[in-house]
Amino acid sequence: AVVSTQSTGIAESCQATSFCQQNIWTKQVEPKNVGNWVTCKACTWVFEKVEGYILNDENEDKLLAWVSKVCEKIPESYTQTCKSLVMDYGKQAIATLASKVGPSVICNALGQCSAKTLLLDLSKSESCDTCKKTMATMKQQNDELFSWWQNSCGEVNATIECVKISEYFKLLNDGLLSNDVCEEMEMC
Repeated sequence: AVVSTQSTGIAESCQATSFCQQNIWTKQVEPKNVGNWVTCKACTWVFEKVEGYILNDENEDKLLAWVSKVCEKIPESYTQTCKSLVMDYGKQAIATLASKVGPSVICNALGQCSAKTLLLDLSKSESCDTCKKTMATMKQQNDELFSWWQNSCGEVNATIECVKISEYFKLLNDGLLSNDVCEEMEMC
């Protein structure tokens, strides 16, 4: 950093030269970690979609019906109590869980976001290229996985079903991991 002689003189007169050298004149701007921000934003976006899917009346009812079936697996003397708890408090439990464990908490626990990353506010111009590169890399990695999966289908009894399922996942991969998703996540 260029320091004027006037700044040096003022610092010397108030005996702040070393402070100014350490904190003002040589202060470096930390580069923003765009890659981590893109990964974090993608993770929270996915879990917001999952949360939106689960937290609607129809799917909450399906989830509660499934949990009620789990009640049938415990000792018979507790089955009715379990089902009553699920029916009486299930929606409240889901709402409480959703309010306490949102997408950012989940992504932080998965190691995709840190408190520092969550606080970054990057513009689309700063995040777009990284997002597109990340999507392309993920798509390529998934394509390699799906190719391996299809090649492995010959080793199972239901070869045709195995190939069909891998093709469905490949179509999903191609549809989801495109540049459009970067725009939908508001990174471009």
